[in-house]
Amino acid sequence: MSNILIEANNISKIYDRDIFFKRGTNFRALNMVDFVLKEHDFIAIMGPSGSGKSTLLHCLSSLDQVTTGTVKVLGDLVNDLNDFKLSAFRYKYLGFVFQNHNLISTLSIFDNIATPIMLAKVSAKEIIERVNKVAQRLNIHHILDKLPEECSGGEKQRAAIARAIINNPKIIICDEPTGNLDSKNSHEVLNLLSQLNKEGTAIILVTHDSMIASYAKTFMYIRDGSIKTVLHRNNSSQVAFFKEINKITTEDSLLKLFNNEDEKTLNKNEAINESNKNVIKENIDYSSKKTREDVYAVFKNRQISLEAKKCRLLYVNEDKLEYDNIFHEHRIIFIESIKEVTLSFVAVFKLLGVFSEYIYNVAIDLKTDDDIYQFKLENIDDLSELFEILNKDSIVINDPIGIQEIYKKYPDYLTRHRYIQRNYKKFKKKINN
Repeated sequence: MSNILIEANNISKIYDRDIFFKRGTNFRALNMVDFVLKEHDFIAIMGPSGSGKSTLLHCLSSLDQVTTGTVKVLGDLVNDLNDFKLSAFRYKYLGFVFQNHNLISTLSIFDNIATPIMLAKVSAKEIIERVNKVAQRLNIHHILDKLPEECSGGEKQRAAIARAIINNPKIIICDEPTGNLDSKNSHEVLNLLSQLNKEGTAIILVTHDSMIASYAKTFMYIRDGSIKTVLHRNNSSQVAFFKEINKITTEDSLLKLFNNEDEKTLNKNEAINESNKNVIKENIDYSSKKTREDVYAVFKNRQISLEAKKCRLLYVNEDKLEYDNIFHEHRIIFIESIKEVTLSFVAVFKLLGVFSEYIYNVAIDLKTDDDIYQFKLENIDDLSELFEILNKDSIVINDPIGIQEIYKKYPDYLTRHRYIQRNYKKFKKKINN
């Protein structure tokens, strides 16, 4: 079973500022972002104001819809879930902690903490037991009868955390949870979150503070709606991790300050960031990272289309396939290392202007001695060149529905699409068998 809790694949979020049908400029808050949250992850996200941090949180938590790309929660596409199922997911699996704690001023701390389980019609006895238990743990048992305005900032934030974890969620999402706290209370809150993470809760934390980010296991830096840098702490000390995070944020701030410098300065800064990524490198366990990635196959002698530029690109050469995966890692698959290939179709429902219908994409699994790579090819043009490359090296090709023959027989997209549309149910039976 996959340990992936949330998976965002190539997502963008565009806000249209036009009013009264006056066409102006669309604001791209997120631009082709990949993000994966697994069990036991603790990911800190930093970036300048307006970089897309909060928008990313809203999209990952299903509070907002993405414009392009896909988001999966517990393996299900968010777009396939109705409002009831989305609400159930947020209630059962998500806990939220905000900068301003968002406690209800007219309710006692006890009632604020209990609100999520009150809405679930839990018995009065169980409510009391669960609130008291979590309050004891967070050292706020003595303020349960107080109103929020009668409590300190640290107490209110601990109450907000208590409310977030009262349902024992798998995921806690924190948006600047220490923004209004002094350093002592900030570190107390982060120690609590770290302990919850050690016990199995996955955490996504947005912050402006490098020291706060250093409590995490993974650091992501976002700017202009895109993730620019990813660092993994691994076994390094928190101090060493803080220093690496601070380098990234400081250098990016200086680059922004001196934004009239020439392109060489920009390239130098990116090279420094690249070296930092190598300082703290993840020990990759691909067995826990199985996910089908959306890619657009790019061939050597073909011009890249506008549609392709919106996708993750898979560069196809005679001897290798090359791409940047959803985990922000550059991957090379040598053709000679591929032992087995499986081809199938995936039906994707798409809105096409005022019309809508299913689009049929080729799904391809590439098996090597070390791993299995799973792709959904976004191409609607001819893929025969890819099939020819794979057939050259005596690779075992599993093609139960004859996809290669379909591409030979129907090179025109529209004709091929209509043929697949008529026969898709039959194809699906063959794949399942």
